Amino acid sequence: MRGLLALMVVCVASNFVSCVVTIYSPMDKVLVLSVPHGPRAPSNVSLVCGEAYKDQDVVWKKNGQSTRYVGNQLTVRVEEMMAGNFSCHLRRDGSYLNHTLVLVQLNPDNMTVLSDTQHILCSGNNYSGSFNCRWTKKRENAAVLLVKAERNSTAIACEVDADGSGVRCNERGCVKQEESHFIDFSVYIYSNARLEKYSRVFFLRDIGRPSDSRACHQPAVEGEKFLWEEPEFWEKPCSFYQLQFEVKRVQQGASCQAFPALKEVGKLHRVPEALHPGACSVWTRKKPKKYVFCVRAQDKYTVFFTEHNWNPTV
Repeated sequence: MRGLLALMVVCVASNFVSCVVTIYSPMDKVLVLSVPHGPRAPSNVSLVCGEAYKDQDVVWKKNGQSTRYVGNQLTVRVEEMMAGNFSCHLRRDGSYLNHTLVLVQLNPDNMTVLSDTQHILCSGNNYSGSFNCRWTKKRENAAVLLVKAERNSTAIACEVDADGSGVRCNERGCVKQEESHFIDFSVYIYSNARLEKYSRVFFLRDIGRPSDSRACHQPAVEGEKFLWEEPEFWEKPCSFYQLQFEVKRVQQGASCQAFPALKEVGKLHRVPEALHPGACSVWTRKKPKKYVFCVRAQDKYTVFFTEHNWNPTV
């Protein structure tokens, strides 16, 4: 069944900053009033329970509480942030019929729910089309209403994490060419009756990076040579984006962050075509002494090495 319909929004200006109120429906059964900052006049919003119930004896509730509203159609007065969930029921037995969630959004957005100035952090293990976005909520009662991701007006499937602090998205297909359109990502979060929209745009090439050391295949020592493989989640053979590797040797028991290293074994090495895909040998042991070899990977066109993404192997 379709959600309740907004028939009109009436704003009467009288010593108020602005009277411009717009309304939109981001999803079924949800109406959003976009109102300006500052003092503002109340808005009257007309709702209907549904065409199928026009001859029924209907009563209304707001946020689960009984109201004086009756009939298939009503006009509710929205003042400041006093919106909420309006549901209609049969009077005789209280049976639920329909509902809509009326939310208020300040224009421009006043970001108060998510922490951090960047708000949304997105990353991907490769360029296959899968990526994750995460955020940190400052209010415990804040909830995710809707997540939208699209590229060039084509929707991308996303699934919100159970705790509401992130989302996993998957753009179907294997990226085989240079990206020409941004991914446009938005998350709508509401607290009480207030809605806030957070957005960012990006290319996969801007957020894609090899897995950190905990997700990498464990390197191996074969004879006198130290070998490693591409990260586990780097697309093979789907991705033709070659990785570059940085390898260094430190004393056994030392951290990969130890500086200076005993030896910079390999600086930004490409995977040799002669070896099997994802393998590279760069160091031959001259003495029967144990060291820690540290390796990390990056896309050859993207610089994002940090001192915390080394993968150590003795």
